[in-house]
Amino acid sequence: MIASSAGRGASVKKTFFLLAKSFISSGVLFLPRAFYNGGLLFSSVLMVIVAVASLYTMLLLVKCYERVHCGYGEMGRRLFGKWMERVVLGSILVSQIGFSCAGAIFVATNVRDLFNAATGCRYRLGLGFWVVAQAAVLLPLCLVRHIKGFSAIAILADVFIVIGLVYVWGVDISMLSRLGTGYVRNFNPENYSLFLGTAAYTFEGYALILPIVDTMSQPAKFPAVLSLVMAVCAAIAVSIGALSYAAFGEETEAIVFLNMPSKTTATLTVQLLYSSAILFTVPLMMFPVIRILEQALFPRRSGKLNTSVKLQKNFFRALLVVGVLGISVAGVERVDKLVAVIGGFACVPISFIYPPLFHLKAVAESRWERGRDAVLAGLGVVICIYVTFGAVSRWGVAEPPYDFCDE
Repeated sequence: MIASSAGRGASVKKTFFLLAKSFISSGVLFLPRAFYNGGLLFSSVLMVIVAVASLYTMLLLVKCYERVHCGYGEMGRRLFGKWMERVVLGSILVSQIGFSCAGAIFVATNVRDLFNAATGCRYRLGLGFWVVAQAAVLLPLCLVRHIKGFSAIAILADVFIVIGLVYVWGVDISMLSRLGTGYVRNFNPENYSLFLGTAAYTFEGYALILPIVDTMSQPAKFPAVLSLVMAVCAAIAVSIGALSYAAFGEETEAIVFLNMPSKTTATLTVQLLYSSAILFTVPLMMFPVIRILEQALFPRRSGKLNTSVKLQKNFFRALLVVGVLGISVAGVERVDKLVAVIGGFACVPISFIYPPLFHLKAVAESRWERGRDAVLAGLGVVICIYVTFGAVSRWGVAEPPYDFCDE
């Protein structure tokens, strides 16, 4: 998991953009629907709490890394045994594959709108087609060997994402100023558990934290950079979720771009830019999955000097891309439930169970520290079970994304 082979060299600026890219992606645009599921006041307050708690546990993980200099999975093995390494790596695999699937669904939904607008809805291809079509871009990008190779893409993607977020803010404010708020609830007792999973999903960048620390040229500055990134991400998350839900109320879509003025040049341009950003970010989401599985399938076998091994690894990466796209096709009409399941089952343990447990074992010395870590880990277990159960129980409700060609 630690990208030491890439060498130290990522500047503070590049580290900021890599971290921002880890948190700000397609997940931000799922938040308006998440606020609909949770309620305006409940979601706004809880989002801030989750952001602060996530920052705290990330810093706990970094402290553990300073004491036990190794990757997330190996840290579990050194502190608790081989079983914990398998559990941690399993959670990372599920979360990163889930992020990749959600990103692919996001891209497919927006590219479909772009295509339909360009062709006047004459050739209506299903969302499944647009999911699979992304293989043309994902297959070559997933052959990149080092996370540092994504730095330039991350910076360009961040620019596109900022443009998209500014547009959403602008439309939201315009709608609110002209029409006032839609029908909103401060708390939604039926679906609030879905919000809990999405909140954990939003701030899930743990799988990339340690590799980014390892490649940073000035690792001592990492806590400050991470704190700044989390503050920015929390402000963006609350503002996008709250403003969009307030503007569109009960009509809030699973992907907020579908609420934007359809078929306008501005909306289509933003959809193109944001979708491009997410499409080129999916390989970054898949990077930890590739590293984990390759280390398990090709132990102590490098493709640098062995063409056969390199070809085998390339073939494996291609199969992984096909698998991710296949899952995406299956979940294309349940993206908000998919996000909530990923958040509850995988992101909550990664965020709120493993870091305090590792800190308890490797760093904590005082009774206060040990008690705090134990309580936080226990609370994480309860949240994991509750949120996952709530999301899975609602999986049967399919909601096809809005398609302006149906009008």
